[in-house]
Amino acid sequence: MHSYVKVYQYILEKIQNGEFLEGDLIPKEMDLSEQFHVSRPTVRHALNDLVNEGYLTRVRGRGSFVTKPKVLQEYTKFIESYNQEMEKKGFSPLTKVLELSLIYPSEPIQSRLSITEEERVVKLRRLRFIKDGGTAKPMILTTVYFPYSLVPTALQYDFEQRSFYHVLAENGIYVNKVRRFLEVRTLCGKTASLFGLPDHSPCHYISSTGYDSADRPIEYSENFYPADRNQFIVEIIK
Repeated sequence: MHSYVKVYQYILEKIQNGEFLEGDLIPKEMDLSEQFHVSRPTVRHALNDLVNEGYLTRVRGRGSFVTKPKVLQEYTKFIESYNQEMEKKGFSPLTKVLELSLIYPSEPIQSRLSITEEERVVKLRRLRFIKDGGTAKPMILTTVYFPYSLVPTALQYDFEQRSFYHVLAENGIYVNKVRRFLEVRTLCGKTASLFGLPDHSPCHYISSTGYDSADRPIEYSENFYPADRNQFIVEIIK
């Protein structure tokens, strides 16, 4: 086994078994070098891998600290509910509905959904969490808009317990294709406070339009993912 792998596995195992907790300062490079009888560049190689994988973060002049790995979002690959994706990754999801209302669409929403200003839409705004022990950390703020005519009973559903896509399916509506746009933005004001983050914290912003089999737009959403809690994978297949 390569020397740096021994250092890597030693630290990773202590993080995974709870000996090193989030926020803990791990041993210094010099101490690890002496413990494993390897050079400091070898130790640094192992630490760099753990930093890149999200297990450690480095603070200049202080050392390396344990951090929770970011949740890998495969949002660019699949069309599935948030709960399905998080449960598949071994997390316990939680949802809080911030708004469920009937509104007249703004011009951008009219354009995304190909509807007129007279056609009312349902606005569903939710904060999505993952539970970690006794705490729940907010991961995503999502707002979805869809024509009221598609699901006239939409306001009667409990979207803290029910999947939006499952509700559509119950009403004979299926999303077959999604077009998403990814941007880098900052969180400000109330949006930042919902995540417990300071103003101007970086985030991934994704706007998304879902289409049925006839290529008709049936839902449009705006989603904020704090950059310190989420990362994305984009898979390109030739």
